[in-house]
Amino acid sequence: MQHSRHLFFRLVSQFRRHGAIVAVTLLAVGVASATDVLLIRQLQNVVDAMRATSVEQMAPATTGIMGLLQGWVDRFLPAQAGHVDLWVIPATILGLSVMRMVSSFAGDYGSVWLSSRVQADLREQMFATIMRLPSRFFDTTTTSLTQSRVAFDASQVSQAGLNVLNVAVRDSVATVGYLVLLFSIDVKLALFCMATMPIIAIIVTLAGRRMRHLSKSSQQAVGELTSVLDESIGGQRVVKIFGGQDYEQTRFVDVVKRNRQLAVKHAATSAMNSGIIMMLVGITLSSVIYFALLRAQSGAITPGAFVAFMGALMAMQSPIKNLTKINEPLQRGLAAAESVFGLIDTPLEPDPGQAAPVAVQGNLSLQNVNFRYNTDDPDAPTALKHVSLDIKAGETVALVGGSGGGKTTLLGLLPRFYDVSGGQILLDGVDLRDYHLLALRRQFALVSQDVILFNDTVAANIAYGDPAPDQARIEAAARAAYAHDFIMQMPQGYATAAGQNGSRFSGGQRQRLAIARALYKDAPILLLDEATSALDTESERQVQAALEVLMRNRTTIVIAHRLSTIESADRIVVMQGGQLVESGSHAALLASGGAYARLHASQLSREPAPQA
Repeated sequence: MQHSRHLFFRLVSQFRRHGAIVAVTLLAVGVASATDVLLIRQLQNVVDAMRATSVEQMAPATTGIMGLLQGWVDRFLPAQAGHVDLWVIPATILGLSVMRMVSSFAGDYGSVWLSSRVQADLREQMFATIMRLPSRFFDTTTTSLTQSRVAFDASQVSQAGLNVLNVAVRDSVATVGYLVLLFSIDVKLALFCMATMPIIAIIVTLAGRRMRHLSKSSQQAVGELTSVLDESIGGQRVVKIFGGQDYEQTRFVDVVKRNRQLAVKHAATSAMNSGIIMMLVGITLSSVIYFALLRAQSGAITPGAFVAFMGALMAMQSPIKNLTKINEPLQRGLAAAESVFGLIDTPLEPDPGQAAPVAVQGNLSLQNVNFRYNTDDPDAPTALKHVSLDIKAGETVALVGGSGGGKTTLLGLLPRFYDVSGGQILLDGVDLRDYHLLALRRQFALVSQDVILFNDTVAANIAYGDPAPDQARIEAAARAAYAHDFIMQMPQGYATAAGQNGSRFSGGQRQRLAIARALYKDAPILLLDEATSALDTESERQVQAALEVLMRNRTTIVIAHRLSTIESADRIVVMQGGQLVESGSHAALLASGGAYARLHASQLSREPAPQA
């Protein structure tokens, strides 16, 4: 209960910046409900005026509930005479109707505006957090689940915010107004109506707990549904080639079934909650009608008062029903709020450093570096063990070795995607953790095998991260990366949209665009992660030529499985099992006959002989 209260008040605090609009909106909602009560109150004046002026002949024309009530009045209550200014009643009703129209529009419009505004604010906060979360978060959380939290949970949260407040104010004002009207007409009958309130409160509390649990389960199920869809659609080629359609269909049917079952359970709980409450209201209503008729027969209330009392009692059913159902969206929204605020409160990347140089020379020193991915488990396997390596500014160092040797892990430590578990890494003699993250990553450019291109223009992809792109620099970078010619062959040149992850370009073209992006950034340290391993011979030749331009006068660290591409490196470092086992030039390592020589011989034996 304490946790739910904290979540709700934190959610309500999101509306503080729009306090004036919230106040006007809730005031308008309250006024609209008050006018409904005042309109019911006019029934007493209308009926008493009709009796006073002897217009009983209008009663047979009345239909519906009020016609039934008027029939009871005619049977049990004697007519009473009196003089009434008849024009006052319709004028009052007209004025109340106009007030109802204006306040209802203001309340509805304000509610929608505020709910959408707060929903947008929450999504912006979530996205800002996502952009600054550590890499470990994405290692343990699926992309589809994070997307579901931003898209689905944020929309659910609005139902626990202003929408719930809106209903609470509107129907609370209506309920209180009707109660005041009931007590003003007949205290004894009104007290009789209150007898069922404690039972209703108990039912609402018990149902709320179950709906909260079901709402959290539903959100998890929606995340699973999104995850299965994302994997099945994104990997549809793998699904087809390996005949996994039936397996994926089974996974999808299971998660759809789970979503359906939870939806049915949620609906059944809500229906049972509302049904029991309305049954209690029905019992109360029938009992009150009987006792009201007895009191009217004894002359304790006037005909108009009787009609107004029954009209208010019946009209009060709707706001009471809404108030009993308010727990359903509230609990669903609170469960979503727990997910949303849980993401917003996720610890960001640690950034304690203060050093922020514009540019560095590029001297790197790894001193007894250890690293493991699972920092919470001291017995977890170590990805890097006692790695020590010095790289001079402008030097090209290649990392080679089998899969799982720790090459990519080492590369990820340099821009601090992860922090070392032991030892330290120095850049120009300063520990990486002493650099401000933004300033540190400004010193690195990355070109990897899996090129990421955004669904934006070619120019925007090359100048990515630059708030004021320079077209001349963009074209110069593209020319140096041997990309200018194929860019100009596109319909709109540099203004051409790259498509989803660069779908308009071939693999070699995407690599050259990534190289152009690195050239545009002009960082002093270059990280190459198997940048040519997935290319055909012709594309590799073009990309290799672009890389040679990119690597000039830069500290370069290259990961390559194809050893022929790194023979000219200043130094080759062989890694196995997270440890550095050999280091030297291509010729020296071949001459030593160690691990590198064996790797080299193995690759030569697999390469086809050149054709004459």
